[in-house]
Amino acid sequence: MEASSSSACKTWEVIFERYKQTWKWYENWVSENPEIVSQIEKTFRVFSYLLPGAVNVDTVVAEFVFSLSNLLVLFHDGILRKARGLTAPSLAISAQRLMQWLTVIDHTEVFVELAASRCWGEAGRWFFIALIQILRSIFRLILLLKHKAGVRSQPPLQPLNRDSDLKPSTTEAAGEGADTSETGERLVLGMAGRTSRVTFRGERSGRVVRSLDATPNIHQRTWRLPPSEAENERDSTSLENEQPTELMGFPLAGESLQIARPLLHLTALLVWGQSSWKPWLLSLAADIASLQMLKSSKRYNRSERKELSNRSTMLLLYLLRSPCYDRYTESRLRAFLSGVSNTLPGARLIMNPLIEYLPVWQRIYFYNWGR
Repeated sequence: MEASSSSACKTWEVIFERYKQTWKWYENWVSENPEIVSQIEKTFRVFSYLLPGAVNVDTVVAEFVFSLSNLLVLFHDGILRKARGLTAPSLAISAQRLMQWLTVIDHTEVFVELAASRCWGEAGRWFFIALIQILRSIFRLILLLKHKAGVRSQPPLQPLNRDSDLKPSTTEAAGEGADTSETGERLVLGMAGRTSRVTFRGERSGRVVRSLDATPNIHQRTWRLPPSEAENERDSTSLENEQPTELMGFPLAGESLQIARPLLHLTALLVWGQSSWKPWLLSLAADIASLQMLKSSKRYNRSERKELSNRSTMLLLYLLRSPCYDRYTESRLRAFLSGVSNTLPGARLIMNPLIEYLPVWQRIYFYNWGR
């Protein structure tokens, strides 16, 4: 008996050790081949787009494949962030995990809604919609109030730009001969073996020009100066690595209102119904009030300013949300798309499927009210 249990333990140890080795190999392969990984992800995503039309599969299955493609990108981005040191150092590990969970929720919410509707009908669909919005609001409030995460986008972890976020800095690309002087000036190893400045400043004019030793090959020559160390550091800093702004006063109230807005809208739907204008107006008023309170402060970093700009643009989505869409936008939008389809050559291939998909898009809550 003891011999059999001992052999079973050894078997599990061997399996676990092989799993760790395989996982380590896969992490190294992803971190060393981001271009190949990007091509695989793009192929998977294109397949998720073509699947409904090519095979005529169910909408739930198509959305499941699309969710998997997003999760695959998130999974690989996590490996690349860890390998390149792109995780946000200003946030605790628990905050980063909350951001990961919020991103997973954002990538799977539509599939969960469709699957719940298929399995449990409208009651199950609205139950899971409410559950997802409650969990999202709780997680975002914890990030805001406990971890001081500031203004966060949705999803909080945006996909990495594999071309810019993972490329080496300009300083590294300048060559191994580059160095820095005691005064902070960039130096380069010249052809004669001596160290020279990359740029120098004229004593009278103050104009900065490139030195002859730092002139690149004629095929790579441009009229722009090589960037300074400060510019290199700023360009290589990921938006996610920026120090979040601690919100206080009106900005804190504005972000809290923005987090609570989905729950206010769901409550209004429960009270007044989906055909009433009151939930639509309440949600619009909450978004506008939130933006105004947040804009009372100017102390935002680049990613937060970008998010506030996106939220202002996203107000246009209210034209596509019921009851405004049903009563005003739908007829005009269909007429516009039909006009484009009948006027431009080849536009019918894009516009007709889009017109057919509009009713499906309108029936899915998270397509309309997810943000």
